Amino acid sequence: MAKTTTSRPPTDVRKLLAPGRARYATVAFVDLQGQLRGKTVNATKLLEGYPSGVPFAPLNMMLDFGDHPLFPRGYLSPDQDIGDNLTDIDWARPRTLPFEEDDTNPFFFATFAEGTDGGKWDPRRLYRQVEARGTSIGFTPVYGLEYEYRLLDETPKSLREKAFARPNLVTEVSTYGGVMHQSIWSDFFTAMRRMCDQLSVPVASMHWEVAAAMGEVALLHRPGIDALDDGVLFKTHAKTLARKHDLTLTFMARPLADADGQSGHVHLSLLKNGKNAFHARSGPHNMSAVQRHFIGGLQTLLPEWLLLFAPNINSFKRFLPGLFAPTAANWGVENRTTAIRVIPGSSSSQRLELRVPGADANPYLAAAGLLAAGLHGIEHKVEPTDAISGSAYRQKPSAAQRFPASFEDAIARFQASEHAREWFGDDFVEMYSGTRRAQAEAFARMVSDRELERFLELA
Repeated sequence: MAKTTTSRPPTDVRKLLAPGRARYATVAFVDLQGQLRGKTVNATKLLEGYPSGVPFAPLNMMLDFGDHPLFPRGYLSPDQDIGDNLTDIDWARPRTLPFEEDDTNPFFFATFAEGTDGGKWDPRRLYRQVEARGTSIGFTPVYGLEYEYRLLDETPKSLREKAFARPNLVTEVSTYGGVMHQSIWSDFFTAMRRMCDQLSVPVASMHWEVAAAMGEVALLHRPGIDALDDGVLFKTHAKTLARKHDLTLTFMARPLADADGQSGHVHLSLLKNGKNAFHARSGPHNMSAVQRHFIGGLQTLLPEWLLLFAPNINSFKRFLPGLFAPTAANWGVENRTTAIRVIPGSSSSQRLELRVPGADANPYLAAAGLLAAGLHGIEHKVEPTDAISGSAYRQKPSAAQRFPASFEDAIARFQASEHAREWFGDDFVEMYSGTRRAQAEAFARMVSDRELERFLELA
């Protein structure tokens, strides 16, 4: 029997959706790719017509970007009937959508109900499951998300007309933190800040990065799921904003063959009894035993769970020496060549920067994997290896720390991981690894333009 926790909306939400206020509301869940999928619903119907939750199709979890099917072996096929599942509406976290006819169109996250197929695969529910395990031993996670992106002087139509070959960037010049270039594009960046304000997504900073047309937005740190909701709302609407400016913004892990990839770094700390559990004034670099053991757990499980942080075949083209992306589960103090960067600080700022996730990673799955790995280390008191000094790229990692060499290897390791099954459940592990394998198999059958360029005439 499927369980649903959707209840009568609280008084403040009923006032928000009352006649004369909002005429419609948007309700959406998050799929495995990190896309929002939902519907706009008459406000009265949402209040009175969905006492058991808004229905959605769990089939969406088996669709890639562009709705290309990713049916795992042994699951479903296109000719099988797939019914809707109920979802729970998160009434406690209403947001306001930008770009609407007015500012009264509220947005609500939905999560597939417990006991449904969708509930077994839902990334938002999976994250809550992991967080609850941490809460049970007294820890509350705090996240600060950073996203790198490329801004292209292209529209989807212009990209298709040129078969996506050699996309034009808004600038060919790299100006790290360049105020002049930020001023040139001030209309866009001002609109982005206003968009975030409307969404109640707090921005810590934004700037141009060390690559042509690459920008970065750092979102303000927030506890638990609020930070991850911020991430998916920002990514969704940043792409929308670019489209409205006749531009294309991409979080693809490595969109350009001759340039760096794009990261989705996660800053993470744990609170216990309201205090930073990573901080110890007497420890080396202010590191507590909790922080050390958290690092030990990450080192143990990041290689097994790389698929959560690198979810697409393109994601693996980012993990190359010298591209500001890690290649093994190593750590260091203020070392940006390692997977785990310790940032020493005060009792309010001591934290880790996890540099493994790409900008294309699903925020909930990335956070679930990082938090679960770290909690594993705390529960088992796993001590980390020695910290890396200097460039990690010049030091040979141990076999245990080395990341899988390919997308296919990462799929196999995640599917075989007993730790993944313990933390995330058999249903999720089989579905997630199965959809990734379907993507790998689909790309293995493709003939690329570069292959034709290299082989067609002379082979």
